[in-house]
Amino acid sequence: MRLNRFLKREAERPSIGHNLCGVLVHAEPGRLALACRHLAELPGVEIHEQAPDGRMVVTIEDVDGLPAALTLAKLHEIEGVASAALVYHHCETEDRSEEMSS
Repeated sequence: MRLNRFLKREAERPSIGHNLCGVLVHAEPGRLALACRHLAELPGVEIHEQAPDGRMVVTIEDVDGLPAALTLAKLHEIEGVASAALVYHHCETEDRSEEMSS
């Protein structure tokens, strides 16, 4: 499972910089509003789109003292959430040397 590999890697060797994760979340349709309320309470989480069938497009960003990877791991514990899949990850760093060498 890719999400588990990502979480394990982040726990062992966190990315240096600011992380942004794009996540596809599926909630039980009858519990969509409940899941949205709980998701919105998590620091660094933003819900961008939601569909009546329970699908949501969510982003998670690092916040002070809480890496995005840890927040991502908590999504499965939220009441009403059936699944969450990491579909995008970007780490913005202060070091621009890689960009300069290309």
